[in-house]
Amino acid sequence: MSKLTTILTLLLFGCSTTDKYDLFKMEFYEKYEFLDLNDINDIRTFNKRFWKADSADNDFSFVARFNFEKGDFSNKSDKGIKLEGLPYKCLSLDCQRNYGLKLYLNDNYEILLDDIDSLTDFQIKKLVKQNITNNGEDPTLSDNPQEAVTEIYLKEEHEISKIGGLIKIIADSYTELIELKRKESGKSISELTSEFPLKLHLRQNMFPPGPFEQIIPDSWEGGEIDTVELNRLIKGEN
Repeated sequence: MSKLTTILTLLLFGCSTTDKYDLFKMEFYEKYEFLDLNDINDIRTFNKRFWKADSADNDFSFVARFNFEKGDFSNKSDKGIKLEGLPYKCLSLDCQRNYGLKLYLNDNYEILLDDIDSLTDFQIKKLVKQNITNNGEDPTLSDNPQEAVTEIYLKEEHEISKIGGLIKIIADSYTELIELKRKESGKSISELTSEFPLKLHLRQNMFPPGPFEQIIPDSWEGGEIDTVELNRLIKGEN
């Protein structure tokens, strides 16, 4: 009887500790730096630090500790979300490349699609899944899962620490997608997260939507982009 009790206890313990957010455990990340939001909490500082690190290691990423149950950043969590930026001193082609889904924040931190249409939580989750599995079907979304990126556009006044609600929506969408693929394919979580990675990039919302030539002169190497100067160059002003 004692042996049966032990087995049942272990089974119950195993079921009770199953956490759909385990795929975000810090131990699964490599080549990252902990994102201290007390030190880096705006997009300009984020870009400056990201470019500096990316210039030395192009596989670099920040990882912010995150409480996925509460939907907020937490330095006490053993899980985290990977956040990246544009490649260091990106080429014009790379800067303008269509990575996939573009989500913009307005002044009240509401989520907009292409800086125009307000989105519900359900719509955001649907778009995140569509982008990752698009495979070039919709030309406005990603070409393949490995290159599918959800871009979050922040204004200079936005605080990264206040986008926890959006991060949770995206993370929940991702866990649902991985679970669906697991049931369909029978593959392991590890295989599926490798096949369908979650990539979040933070961007600075400097311009209205639409094509433009983004120029990063050599003189800005290693420093912040002067958005006033960049706008002047784009407009062709002397």
